Amino acid sequence: MRPTSFDAILWDVDGTLADSEPLQARSFVLAAETLGLSLPEGFHDHIVGRSEEENHAWLVAHCGLTLSLPDWCDIRYRQFLAHHTEVQAIPEALAIWTAARDAGIAQALVSNSDRMLVEGNIAALGIARPQMVTVTRNDVVQGKPSPEPYLRVARLLGVAPERCAVMEDSPTGARAGLDAGATVFVIGPADIPGAQPASALAALLGQPAA
Repeated sequence: MRPTSFDAILWDVDGTLADSEPLQARSFVLAAETLGLSLPEGFHDHIVGRSEEENHAWLVAHCGLTLSLPDWCDIRYRQFLAHHTEVQAIPEALAIWTAARDAGIAQALVSNSDRMLVEGNIAALGIARPQMVTVTRNDVVQGKPSPEPYLRVARLLGVAPERCAVMEDSPTGARAGLDAGATVFVIGPADIPGAQPASALAALLGQPAA
């Protein structure tokens, strides 16, 4: 018998399953430096959890970026992928992932990042498996905080969103999961209305308290 009533667990990647936010931030800095630009202190607060389109617009408005979105992405993605093997799993998240896998619960990845970056993270974490379901920014019209990515992955899995647990780390992603009708759990210290701590899902899976 499965240890939870959820049919699937849907995972955000950056900052939730993968400790990749530092490298994501560094890739922005390195890409900006190649263009002779400097990013303001605290810039990461403006980009975390947001789509590439939103981040590009912010860089144009506040940092003097003049490149088109595709050209900017090409430079930034190259910087990220040059160092992607540095990315490691967040231990609390990996324990939940492993427990859910062993319990036979379906799992999928749902990211606001480009598929190229998501695949780099999957490779770095060593979690690839046949027929893994992933939804990235490339696969939807609207990224998070729209519920579209979570609704799409639920359809691909053939499960009702209401029967899904969503693992997130940002208000943007949590809003997407909640609006899709899923139950949202949060990795890290964020206190997000409507979401529960990841430890609550870990307990449902029989994981010991941290």
